[in-house]
Amino acid sequence: MTPKGTLKPNNIPTKQIIVLKTKLMPQDVMNVIEKKKTSLFGSALRHPKPEEVKVENPVLYLEQVIFVSGYYEIDFNRKASYTIKVDSDVAELSIGNEKFPVLDPSGVWKKFGKKMKRGVGITKKDLVINVTENAVKNIADILYLDNNGFETDFSYSTNSDAVENYTQRTLDINKGHIRKIEITDDAIFEKLVEKLKEQLTLDIKINHEEYVITEFHEIFVPIYEAKCYDNKEKVAVARVDAITGKLF
Repeated sequence: MTPKGTLKPNNIPTKQIIVLKTKLMPQDVMNVIEKKKTSLFGSALRHPKPEEVKVENPVLYLEQVIFVSGYYEIDFNRKASYTIKVDSDVAELSIGNEKFPVLDPSGVWKKFGKKMKRGVGITKKDLVINVTENAVKNIADILYLDNNGFETDFSYSTNSDAVENYTQRTLDINKGHIRKIEITDDAIFEKLVEKLKEQLTLDIKINHEEYVITEFHEIFVPIYEAKCYDNKEKVAVARVDAITGKLF
């Protein structure tokens, strides 16, 4: 196998930057938090009263999600074995120029670890042939990474009606509240190729391999955050999805 991190993609498409539209306004977010703010404090048996929890004005953040897709194609050799059935009177089998003995030198048959004389209750014999196979495999997959660099799910639409028309202007307006991944593009591509190679065994000899990136997107998801305080001055941060209104 290629050592980890040494395989570079043959091509990298231009990164597409997408900003999802914010559907909730700050007051909408306050309404969501007010209904569920007490659940951020206390235990399963007791929560503070609503009037005991104060909520600061929510702040909008744009959190980056990286999407990358690609494929890995490999031509390789691997060791394998095949079992075939032969009649009990077969002493040798020829495949091409190779000969495979079935009858052992002592003139007895071996089956299931026991020796039995030829012709005594045996009609078939297992013959195991060890070979080297040449194989070609093409593996395609996708990867989403959150702004902390961890693999994540992504359920948002990126259709034209769900994204901002003026991407750069939106980013400039919110430049003080953008959360981006702290790893390089090369590290992102390494994560994808590691995922693509998971289906392969280590015991192979590579003849040729190719790694291609097909799509590369930088997506910004709007998230509101608001600090909440109970009557003991404990602090909890309420996070609300600015698209779905979900508190998490």
